[in-house]
Amino acid sequence: MHALRLSRVVSLSPSLLDAMEDASERIRELEARLVAHVIVLKTIARLLSESTLAELKAAAQGIDDEGMQEANPNLHMRRVAEEIWSILEMVG
Repeated sequence: MHALRLSRVVSLSPSLLDAMEDASERIRELEARLVAHVIVLKTIARLLSESTLAELKAAAQGIDDEGMQEANPNLHMRRVAEEIWSILEMVG
């Protein structure tokens, strides 16, 4: 079985290997940007007042409520609210 996997890897074309390396590099770049964003967000969050954080939470809840309408759910709005909640959880 190991030899079969090895033969598949060896038979990959150079262009496919380049594409895989490019994808790996892009993932590393995105991970670095994400870490940097989290650090900045945490720093900003420390400067926010409790009332401002409460307003952000209320805004996230309003967006989430709008996205959850049973007659016409809006998955994009739900995703936006989910991201806001995730950020708020990260920062404190």
